[in-house]
Amino acid sequence: MAKDIQIRPLSSLAKVFPSKIIGKKCTFGQVAAGQEISFQVAYRLNRDYYTKKAYRVEVTLGDDIKVSPELFDVKYVPSFFVAYPMAHDKNYITTESGYFPDPLVPMDNGDKVYAVSQSWQSVWISLRIPSTHAACEDKITVRFIRDKNGEVVEKCTFTLRINAASLPTPTLSFTQWIHYDCIADVHGVKVFSEAHWTLIEKYLRLAALHGVNLVLTPILTPPLDTAVGGERTTVQLVDIEYSNGEYSFDFSKLTRFVRLVKQIGIDSFEINHMFTQWGATCCPKVVAKVNGRNKKIFGWHTSATSEEYKDFLSKLIPALISPFNSLGVTNDHIIFHVSDEPGVSKHFESYSAAANILMPLIKGCKHMDAMSDIEFYSNGLVDIPVAAIGDPVMKFIENGVEELWCYYCCSQSVDLSNRFFAMPSARTRMIGVQMYKYGVKGFLHWGYNFYNSHLSLKKLDPWSQTDADNFLPGGDSFSVYPYKDDVIPSLRLKVFANALEDVRLLTLVEQKIGLENTIRALDELAGGKLTFTEYPTDEAFFDRLYEFVFGILKK
Repeated sequence: MAKDIQIRPLSSLAKVFPSKIIGKKCTFGQVAAGQEISFQVAYRLNRDYYTKKAYRVEVTLGDDIKVSPELFDVKYVPSFFVAYPMAHDKNYITTESGYFPDPLVPMDNGDKVYAVSQSWQSVWISLRIPSTHAACEDKITVRFIRDKNGEVVEKCTFTLRINAASLPTPTLSFTQWIHYDCIADVHGVKVFSEAHWTLIEKYLRLAALHGVNLVLTPILTPPLDTAVGGERTTVQLVDIEYSNGEYSFDFSKLTRFVRLVKQIGIDSFEINHMFTQWGATCCPKVVAKVNGRNKKIFGWHTSATSEEYKDFLSKLIPALISPFNSLGVTNDHIIFHVSDEPGVSKHFESYSAAANILMPLIKGCKHMDAMSDIEFYSNGLVDIPVAAIGDPVMKFIENGVEELWCYYCCSQSVDLSNRFFAMPSARTRMIGVQMYKYGVKGFLHWGYNFYNSHLSLKKLDPWSQTDADNFLPGGDSFSVYPYKDDVIPSLRLKVFANALEDVRLLTLVEQKIGLENTIRALDELAGGKLTFTEYPTDEAFFDRLYEFVFGILKK
């Protein structure tokens, strides 16, 4: 008699769609101590059944694996805009709208799933290996048990090898901008209420768990993705009062924020942009208490170079550094922004003017901005340029810029790594190997939880509107989902975290065989010169990579 359920063991790089599975069968994985490794098991009813059936999913580990597994139910979300019609390549799973596997809803071991006929679903299983775990090789068994009578209907087994090597401390910085207004808006809580602070902590902890080690800090409401003349929900950590021509500042909320971030394990802070996006022509929204009432004292109505704003910054910035220092945050762990994504042909003059206002005020701190034109850097207007991957970042590399970061967003859609729903997970993960090869020092992504439409004209539900209201390819604007009074990861967040771990492993290899030999080996594993635009597109590359890495580390 045919079994009523089909299952298929898969790696974390597979994507399971209702009608098809993108990815190969996988029953083996290996890691270093300190890494997280994930597997998937896809399941569906056989065609002979037309109704849904309940199964308990139980995961048991061999005695040598001293870890508690985390289980997630992989859910589907819709995306109507998945790729630019004239700016995509062949390495997309699809360019058509549909439902995509992405949110990871936590399950308890032994929870039920409901299999349906002719529609694949999957369970995601993660193991976070402690840094002190002993080397071993043992089995992981996943059983699907009929809920009614306890019969094991189907099972599969993975072999996990935990190597003796231990993952080193990260040397690469990673920030993914947390939008604190979107947390309040999507959960329906008042900004900086106790409910909001509780949620902020949850969003921060999830980010830190997946590699974020630099946190966007909204001393003022960040002037990001906001229409000219429009505004976003106010999230301003510094309370300001203006009276008789003098400013006074209350840093109580900022102090609470810094303490929270440090408690989570992050010790570096990036201050929000001090001028408007795409050109630095105006001021961010600044709210102050004037004559006992809250008033917007700066914003789109104020020129970036106005004497009033210069005076305000000259009072705010020096006072701002003190609460950080008093909590043990040194100036070299504080990074400022002028304006996001200026273009040299349109914004060189306005950006220069804004940078020349800010930079004398932040001595001892650093200044970085996302930009793709090297002229800003070569003219001394930025300490840390963050260049778009592809041709822009290569220009900085070829000119010997040492403290170089990179980023991607919606525009990096052809031949480049990115995190769109419609891209294979292997493409998302490739960024780690690429950053290691080119010596990139940090990575910035703009959308940890941007739940607004383009230019923040609307507030959206990320479970039903995943493409910024048909403006950005699905997956570009957020990597986590609000879930009840909590936040949950996406599979893309997990895959990118693995890419960061790949960088750390390669630094161990470099200590053994040297940088030149490590890069030569990467090219050989890739079957040719590995670049930001030329790289293997199959997940088997990472099997080869790990065989090489742990082969070297065993010597």
